[in-house]
Amino acid sequence: MKSRSWPTLMLAMLLILPAHADMSAAGQKWVATWAQAMTAHSGSASQDFTLRQAVLTSTGGGKVRIRLSNYFGSTPLQIASAHIALSATDTQDLTRITKTSDRTLRFHGRASVTIPPGQLATSDAVALDVPALSTVVVSLYFAGSVALSDMHPMEQAATTVAVDGNAVDEETLAHRKPLKLAGDDTSPHIYVLNGVDVLADSTTRGVVAFGDSITDGAFASTPAKTWPGVIATLANAPDARSPMAVVNMGISADELTTDQIGQPEAGMSGLKRFERDVIDQPGVTDVLVLLGTNDINRGIDHTGQPHGALAGDIIAGLRMLVDVAHQHGLRIYLGTVPPFAGFTLPGWFTPEKEAVRQQINDWIEHEAKADGVLPFAAALAGKYQPSPIAASQHPLPPGMASVCAGDAGLHPNDRGYAVMGTLAFGVLSAQALRLDLPCD
Repeated sequence: MKSRSWPTLMLAMLLILPAHADMSAAGQKWVATWAQAMTAHSGSASQDFTLRQAVLTSTGGGKVRIRLSNYFGSTPLQIASAHIALSATDTQDLTRITKTSDRTLRFHGRASVTIPPGQLATSDAVALDVPALSTVVVSLYFAGSVALSDMHPMEQAATTVAVDGNAVDEETLAHRKPLKLAGDDTSPHIYVLNGVDVLADSTTRGVVAFGDSITDGAFASTPAKTWPGVIATLANAPDARSPMAVVNMGISADELTTDQIGQPEAGMSGLKRFERDVIDQPGVTDVLVLLGTNDINRGIDHTGQPHGALAGDIIAGLRMLVDVAHQHGLRIYLGTVPPFAGFTLPGWFTPEKEAVRQQINDWIEHEAKADGVLPFAAALAGKYQPSPIAASQHPLPPGMASVCAGDAGLHPNDRGYAVMGTLAFGVLSAQALRLDLPCD
C-alpha cells in the first residue's frame, strides 16, 4: 500500500466532505448507532449462501438503514437480498430473529444491489422500532460467486453465521448447513456490514471511538464491556440526561502514522482512515482518539526501520487529527497512552520507549489544542509485575495495574475498560462520576 505524504493527506481530508443522502425529518437526523472499521480480507469465493450478523446498538430510533462496504474489493460485490430484524430475546443465539420484526431492505427501491470496488452502499430506510442497547440482525443473500473482501477481524461474541442457500427471512438458521468463510479460522468476524444507522433526535451526539486494540476491545468479554461499549451503556441508560450514539472504530494492531505492510487485517494507518472511519460517520459530533501504543513499539524510526516512531512524529499525527476534526466542526478528545512496563513480549518496553510515551502524554495534557483529555494512562496505572527491563529501573516506571490488565499489562480487562469508559463518559458529559472499582 503506497503511503501518501501528510500534507497531501491533510489536503484531501479537508476538501472531501461527507456525502450522505439526507432524508431526515425536521428535528431528526441520521446517526450511526453501530459501526465497525473494515480491513482487507482475502478469503476464498463462495456462492448461493446467506450471511447473518448480529450487532449491538447504542442509541435507538424508529427508522433504520444499513451501510455495506466493498471498499477493499477488486471486483463488484453483488448482494441479491438483504433483511434486518431484532434479535430474539429468549435465546442465547444472537442470530435468531424475532419474526414479526423482520424487514426487507431495498437499495434505491431495488431488492438487490451491486457495489463497485472501492465503494459503499446505503440501504433505503425502513420503519422499525430499534431500542437502545439492543441487538439487531442483518441477513445478506449472495446468489452468485463472491469473495468477501471487507472484514472486521475481532469480535467478542458469536456474531456471525453463514449457511447455504437463501435464508434471509428465516427465524433461525440452526437447521441449515453451516458454511466456512475464512478457511480454518473459526473466530468470529464481521463481513461487509459497515454500519447501522437510526433516525434520531437532531440533538443526539454521535460519538466515534478511534484507536487500536485497546479501543477495539482485546480481552473484553462482550462488545458492551469495551470502553466505547461502557460509554454507550451509560449514555443510553433509562435515567441518562441525553442519549449518545457511540460507535467503535478501533482496529487491533493499528498504528497512527504507518500502514501495516503485509498485515492487511491490521488496517491502514489512522491518518489515512480517519476520513472514512470518522469524518464520514452519519451524525458524528465527537471523536475520542486513543492511538500511539503500536507506533511506539514498531513505528518507523529516524532510519526508516520499524523499531519505534519518534515522539515528534506521533505528536504531529495527533495534531493533524485535531486540525481535521475541527475543520469539520467536530469536538475531539485525546486519550493519554496507557503504560506498558509490565508487558514482557521482547522489544515492547525499553527506557527509550517509555520516554517517548511520557513525551506524547505531556503534549496531550498540556499543549494539544483538543477539546478535552481522556486521562487513561493515570487511571490504569497501579501495582503490577514489572518486566525484567522495567524492574531494573529506579524509580520503577508506571505500569498497568494487574487488577485492570487482561494480559501482562498491555491490554485492559473488563474492569480496566469500565474505568476507561466511565472516565470518558464523564469528560463527554461534564459529570464527575464515581469509579466503583478503580485500578489503584
